Amino acid sequence: MRQAAILDGGLDGHAQSDHHAHHASDQPAARSDAELLARARRGDQIAWDTIVDRYGGLVWAITRAHGLSPDDAADVSQVTWLLLVQHLASMQEPERLGVWLLRIASREASRMRRLRGYEVPEHQQPRDPCRPSSKVL
Repeated sequence: MRQAAILDGGLDGHAQSDHHAHHASDQPAARSDAELLARARRGDQIAWDTIVDRYGGLVWAITRAHGLSPDDAADVSQVTWLLLVQHLASMQEPERLGVWLLRIASREASRMRRLRGYEVPEHQQPRDPCRPSSKVL
């Protein structure tokens, strides 16, 4: 299942007609994030798929690094992509798409942790400066 399958008819809700089909020579994977975002704003499904292919692993890794279960990580990933769709037109620094996705996925993963009552892993808990470390230097 493609995580961004919300775009059955294109980002603007209209299916692309055959005269808008892309040729193999377009090589969307080689395009810049700014160009892909501009194309995605116009409903270009191939541009959107390229963005998801380019950053899907990053979004997933961030959600899992926050210790979320696979189901919660999938939910947070979906929210991250939905937020990108909602902010396509207002993204002011499209060349920083990766950073934007990282921040959104991290924020949403933290929100999910709080919502679900996840415990903070031992290695992420603040260390009590009065308690001696178990490590020997």
